[in-house]
Amino acid sequence: MTIPNIITLTRLIVLTPLFVVLAASGRTGAAIVALMVLGVTDWADGFIARRFNMTSDLGKTLDPLADRLGMLAVVITLTLLGELRWWMLGLVVVPDTVLICGALFLMATRRWPLPDLEVSLLGKARTAALMTGLPLLLLASGTDGVLWHVAFGLTVAGCVGHALAATTYAVRAWQLVYGSGRVPVGSEGPDAQA
Repeated sequence: MTIPNIITLTRLIVLTPLFVVLAASGRTGAAIVALMVLGVTDWADGFIARRFNMTSDLGKTLDPLADRLGMLAVVITLTLLGELRWWMLGLVVVPDTVLICGALFLMATRRWPLPDLEVSLLGKARTAALMTGLPLLLLASGTDGVLWHVAFGLTVAGCVGHALAATTYAVRAWQLVYGSGRVPVGSEGPDAQA
């Protein structure tokens, strides 16, 4: 188990539920901090893995799964609290559900490790917009000033970018698994976990 994998697991099993509990209980300031830490750890695990050569097959699968589940938890929570519109939730939930189901299918059919997809510029822009817009939206909650409109605009851009990025990732994964860059069927996975 590498340090980036530990950070990813912490994001998944500690920080994401913590954000949900804090936001649902009306502790907005603490929820904003938790959301910001979520964003920092999302960046940190990838940076550390690349910078210190700590990448692993487990991390390549676990990190995007933690990202997807974390984002789903955040947007569902904020939608139920009335901070996001239902159509914005759909732009995140539908593509992520498709990606998660696809990943589970690939694992169930022993196509392991999952395709190694390079993060696109669109994916990075989407993440930046959401990780900036969502905390600002919480901060501006209940107001109708400039900050709320900026936060809402960033969040809308992030949600639309999310749907577009997910579509491009799904197409690329399909090409890698079933096209010329086919992942071997029946692969038993990594010989050893880092």
